[in-house]
Amino acid sequence: MATEATQDTGGYILHHLTYLQYDLQKKAIVENSQAFWVINLDSVLFSVLLALVFFFVFWVVARKATSGVPGKFQNLIEMGVGFVDSQVKDAYHHGAKFVAPMALVVFFWVFLMNFMDMLPVDMLPIAGRWFGAEHLRFLPSADPNIALAMSITVFLTAFTYSFVAKGFKGVGAEFLFHPFGKWLMPVNFLLKCVEELAKPISQGLRLFGNMYAGEIIFILLACFTLGLGAPQAATAINLTWFFVFAALAVATCWLFMHGKPLIAVAMILGFPLIGAIGMLTGVELISGVGLAAYFQILLAVAWTIFHILIITLQAYIFMVLTVVYMAMAADHH
Repeated sequence: MATEATQDTGGYILHHLTYLQYDLQKKAIVENSQAFWVINLDSVLFSVLLALVFFFVFWVVARKATSGVPGKFQNLIEMGVGFVDSQVKDAYHHGAKFVAPMALVVFFWVFLMNFMDMLPVDMLPIAGRWFGAEHLRFLPSADPNIALAMSITVFLTAFTYSFVAKGFKGVGAEFLFHPFGKWLMPVNFLLKCVEELAKPISQGLRLFGNMYAGEIIFILLACFTLGLGAPQAATAINLTWFFVFAALAVATCWLFMHGKPLIAVAMILGFPLIGAIGMLTGVELISGVGLAAYFQILLAVAWTIFHILIITLQAYIFMVLTVVYMAMAADHH
């Protein structure tokens, strides 16, 4: 349910896409600034917070790990670690021992950042307003600064490691003599620079694009009942319709999950039909607020289930690309 005190859809969307920014030169909170010395406080805050969550969870699991029958949570963490380790072994065949821990951190950190998109659109922004934050955007991976910063860090790590693995002579030979030989060194150098720079750009923008799209869809779904955020619309009758049909939406999802899809489909098709009959007869059989709430929750649940696959896949792709780039940095041509 959208609870912002505005009925303007464009303003509502813009509000949720605005960062809490701090200007390092002016030493003040600013809004929609494009200056260089401006940081998005919310992106940095949630990135650091989720990193601490990751390290704390793994530290607790490592402290309580047992060689006997593991608990459910320990088993889940071990499955994740084993999965990442198998991916590293398949793609990386060199001696650097830090690649597997690096891949583990990248996968779980990106996953946790992506998982923030599962939270209700208005929950944290409203909580932020209690503490004086007019804007609060809580999905770090939908911030191109965060996504590109992570990909550039991976790129710099791989590029630096290439000197360790190949030496200055080997790296210089790759830039100057491949793929066309010593007679076309300027062309070789240009192509190699384009190849290297494409790595962090493609890795970062892929993550940003997918998460930004998912964020927009959740915000658009919240617009179904945006009008209830206005005081004049939040009447007892409208709120009653909202909660009644929210409960019916939950019941519909429950029916689908418990093997009764025909009843659920009948509800999905029946409510709009009853509403249409009411409009034709001039009798309000079902409130528009109720129908909007019903389909908002159904669509949000459906998109959330699908989006869980997306956020996991994006974390996986980012992790695999990290391992692949490290392997390419160590490979001798």
